[in-house]
Amino acid sequence: MDSLSVKAILTGILFGSWPLLMNRSGLGGNISSFVLVIVMLVCILPFSIGNFEEIFNANLMFAVGAAVLGAAGILLLNGILFKATSQNLGPLLVLVFVAQIIVSSVYHIIMTGGITVTKGIGFTLAVVTAILLNL
Repeated sequence: MDSLSVKAILTGILFGSWPLLMNRSGLGGNISSFVLVIVMLVCILPFSIGNFEEIFNANLMFAVGAAVLGAAGILLLNGILFKATSQNLGPLLVLVFVAQIIVSSVYHIIMTGGITVTKGIGFTLAVVTAILLNL
């Protein structure tokens, strides 16, 4: 397994774990988003300090668009985390992650110009999984 695959698996574990902890924090949706962003800023800033010049060479329209979509997603997700119970949080997070898979899959199809039968079956099974887990 290559290093990017290992990083992808670790990312999935971390992205799958933090919402479970935030759900247990007792913070409301908006304030939990604020706490999340502040702590993330403190954690990420030391790794970014040496790379600020990249801002001048980047397509800021994409960066700002990504940030706005990310902020909206975090606000929505933390609203879910605040209102979800321990019993219904798992299936709700499965819906979130399957929606992410669908978006990534559509992006992959557009970027590669098509879809294989195997990938089509995989995408279909992901959607069926989300539906069955929420019945």
